[in-house]
Amino acid sequence: MRWLNSTERPPHLSALTECRTHAGKGVLAAFAVAVVSTAQADPAFMQRWVQQFEDSEIVLQRGTTNVPFQPLAFVETTHYGESELERADGSSVTARQTTLSQGAVLPFLVTPRDALLIGDWVGSTRFDSTSSELDSFNVLSVGLPVGWFRQVNPKWQAGGFIMPLGHKASGEDWNWETMAGGFTRYVQNDRLWWAFGLYADFNPGDDIYLPYVGASYAVTDQWTLSAVMPWPAVLYAPNDRSLYRLGVSPSGASWSMDQGNDDIQYELDTWDFGFSAEHRVHGNFWLQGEVGVTGLTGMSIRGDQWEEPDFAVSSSPYVSIGINFRPSVD
Repeated sequence: MRWLNSTERPPHLSALTECRTHAGKGVLAAFAVAVVSTAQADPAFMQRWVQQFEDSEIVLQRGTTNVPFQPLAFVETTHYGESELERADGSSVTARQTTLSQGAVLPFLVTPRDALLIGDWVGSTRFDSTSSELDSFNVLSVGLPVGWFRQVNPKWQAGGFIMPLGHKASGEDWNWETMAGGFTRYVQNDRLWWAFGLYADFNPGDDIYLPYVGASYAVTDQWTLSAVMPWPAVLYAPNDRSLYRLGVSPSGASWSMDQGNDDIQYELDTWDFGFSAEHRVHGNFWLQGEVGVTGLTGMSIRGDQWEEPDFAVSSSPYVSIGINFRPSVD
C-alpha cells in the first residue's frame, strides 16, 4: 500500500466532509460522535483502520508533505455579514446568515481496491433579514452522502457520490434536492496529481452542472499549490501541527427560494475566498479559524445555459471557527 500526497481535499471528499450548509440533530449527529468517541475509548481503533488501508492496494497519502490527512468529521459555525437569496422570478432579498454545522464520513474497505464511504451532513441556519420583503427565519438541513472509491491501478483512481439533501424552513414542509458527482485522478508522481470530474445539483429549480479540472503539486514539504478549478488554493504547513490555506471553497451563503414562501434550496455555484489557519490541539483534533469574503461565481451549466466565471468579489465578509478530526497517517 502506498500513501498519496494529501495536499488539498479532493472534490469527492470535499463533498462528503466539507459541505457547509446544514441541518438536524439526533441520530445523524450521533454518527460523528460515535466515530470520535470510539477512537477516544479505544486508541487502537484508528491504528487498526489505518492498517487495513495500508494492507490494501488503495493509495491514500505519501509522506512527502506536512499537510495533514482529510478530516473524517467536523463541527463548525460560520457567520456571513450579508447573504443574497435569489427568488424564482429573478428578484432577490438579503439577510445576515449564521450557521452551525456538523459532518462526518467513514470509509469501509470492501475489497483491496474498493472502499464504501458513508457520511452525514447536519446543521442549522439562521437568516436575519435585512430586506423589508422578507421575515427572518430558520432552516434545518439534512444530507446523507454515500460514495464509492476505486483504485483502478497504481496511477489511476475513480469514484463518485450521491447525496439526498433536505431543507425545512420555519413553518414550511421539507424541500428536497440531490447532489451527485464523479471524478478520476491520475497520480503522476509523489508530489503531483491531476483530477477531472463533474458535479451535479438536481433541485426543483434549474439543475446545475459544475465541471472541474486541474492539478495539485507539493512544491516542498511545506508549500502546496492546488490548481484544481474552480477551487484553487495555496497551502502552507510549516510542521505537522499547523496548516494555513489561502484560496477558494464552496460557499455556505448561496441559496435560492420560491417567491411567496420560504421553500429554500442550497446552490452549488458560488464560492468563498478566504484565509484559514488550523492547529492540532490534541491528538487527532484540529482547531480551525477562517475569514474571507463571499461572492465568486465559477463556470457552470444552469438548466440549458452556460454560465461563465465571475471573479467580482462581493463586499459580504464571513468568519468561521470549527474543530476537525483528522486521522494520523504516517
